[in-house]
Amino acid sequence: MNKKEKKQKTEKSKTRFSLAGQVLIFSMLAAILTALLSFIVLKHNVDKRVQDEKVNLAEDLTNDILKTVKGYPAYKWLLTYWLEQGEALDVEYEFTDKTIEKAKLFSEKHPGLVIDYVTTEELEAMPEEDRKLYAEVVYNQMIVLMNMMKEIYNPSYLSIIIMNEDYTHGTFLLSGASKEQERGKNYNQAYVIGVEADSTPEQKEGMMTAASGGRVLAKAGDYVDTFGYVEDLKDGQHIIVGVTYDISGVISEVEHQVINGMLLFIILQAALAVALYILIFFYAVRPIGRIQKNVWHYREKKDSAHVLEDLKQIHIRNELGALSSDISEMIVSIDQYVDEIQDITAEKERIAAELGVATKIQADMLPSAFPAFPERKEFDLYATMNPAKEVGGDFYDFFLVDEDHICLVVADVSGKSVPAALFMVNSKTRIQNQASQGKSAGEVLAAVNNQLCEGNELGYFVTVWIAIIDLKTGKGVAANAGHEHPVIRHAGGAYESVIYRHSPAVGIMGGIPFKEHEFQLYPGDRIFVYTDGVPEATSTEDELFGEERMLASLNSHEKDSLQELLPNLKKDIDSFVGDAPQFDDITMLGFDYYGCSEPSGDN
Repeated sequence: MNKKEKKQKTEKSKTRFSLAGQVLIFSMLAAILTALLSFIVLKHNVDKRVQDEKVNLAEDLTNDILKTVKGYPAYKWLLTYWLEQGEALDVEYEFTDKTIEKAKLFSEKHPGLVIDYVTTEELEAMPEEDRKLYAEVVYNQMIVLMNMMKEIYNPSYLSIIIMNEDYTHGTFLLSGASKEQERGKNYNQAYVIGVEADSTPEQKEGMMTAASGGRVLAKAGDYVDTFGYVEDLKDGQHIIVGVTYDISGVISEVEHQVINGMLLFIILQAALAVALYILIFFYAVRPIGRIQKNVWHYREKKDSAHVLEDLKQIHIRNELGALSSDISEMIVSIDQYVDEIQDITAEKERIAAELGVATKIQADMLPSAFPAFPERKEFDLYATMNPAKEVGGDFYDFFLVDEDHICLVVADVSGKSVPAALFMVNSKTRIQNQASQGKSAGEVLAAVNNQLCEGNELGYFVTVWIAIIDLKTGKGVAANAGHEHPVIRHAGGAYESVIYRHSPAVGIMGGIPFKEHEFQLYPGDRIFVYTDGVPEATSTEDELFGEERMLASLNSHEKDSLQELLPNLKKDIDSFVGDAPQFDDITMLGFDYYGCSEPSGDN
């Protein structure tokens, strides 16, 4: 299996776990998580709601009993009497004929009194037998009332208790029982006068809160107790009404219903996830897979016709259908772009080939055979030209005007394009033609300037340094048309620039004269001429090479021959520039004068 097949297999394996499968798993996990969180929240809310409901109900029941107890004017006497007599009282735990007979008997003995409104003073004036009869009748009335409340409100416990001073121990006086419970059969020992019990810390706190007028709630496990404070009885004892509800059954039932609801929710979510999986598979996963397959096929086979035909079969009115259409359009555009790129590439290759020919032609137009005049011993010269692009605008030239005079030319045409190169060829040819006619340096530039200004619609111009040197005497005449200053090194001396006033560049304006500058060479002297590509070479820090670095480089190679000097200077320029691109042509020419006789005249 090659690398390409392995890569394709790896890419396909990354998509084995489909989008629909991920959605299905995510939906199931989301359903389970939602159900769990919902159960926790609902359970908390249900527990609190059931508890609050029972507390509110117990408080209402407690308040009703408090009102009933305080409805008897002699309730303190009754509670004290019941507490002291205890099991000596003959009482019933439900409404019986015996209760009715006792009430009739009391009314017959005291025809002017109503049982519900007998005062303490009236009781204390009665004989003990009548007081006991009254206490038993009212006790039976209270028991019947509390039994009725127990039936209606269904609390677990409903009692009137006498607590000791610190609420840690109490004695039951009255307790209600429902029909399902055995009234009067010592049910949980809470329905017999005188039964005692210790209170829990929670119950103690609840009773103390009730005594201070606060919310009377004490919760212990599955039981919720509420307490109502009547008032103190005697010797620090407290009259308390207690109601207890067992909320475990209600909470369990509600929790059972919540769990069933959660299970139903999960089942519905699972069914919804499966339906969602089917929808996503048919309307998303399958189209995406088909699109992906065609993209792979196009990438590997470049079979546009097959891919476009297959993508047309995706008939979905959603974003994936639009994506399929967009990919089809993109493939068509890519094919068109590839065709255009191929045409452009072919055109660029043609242009490159033509530029290569132009580069060779331009290079062939510059003298490149060195030594140039091996038979002449009066001088030596060497020149190089490094274009910034395929064809450059710089040029150099040297030729013998006659047996005793040589012409040196270094020039720089504005621009670096093919038209600039043609302008360069034109300029070079005209300079050589004019110089060959025996004209001076200034006359040559004046004639060429007038010729180049004619029909120069593109506005090209050329800077030129031209010198005609008498090889016998070393006397030379130079003209500088906007070009760089030449450098001279006298025998045994250092390189230094020769600065004099320039004339305008050639081709700017016709009919102008060009100044000439005379100089004298002695055996061992050297002239170095260059274009602005040398001092204006720019580093990556946008710093120019400059004239000072150029002179320093030349002087560091003072013993080099011309064939060594020019390449070494180019190396120094390249080292300074670094990775920065070359923006301008770099042209250099060096001329050594050896002389053939003693020169005449002064410098």
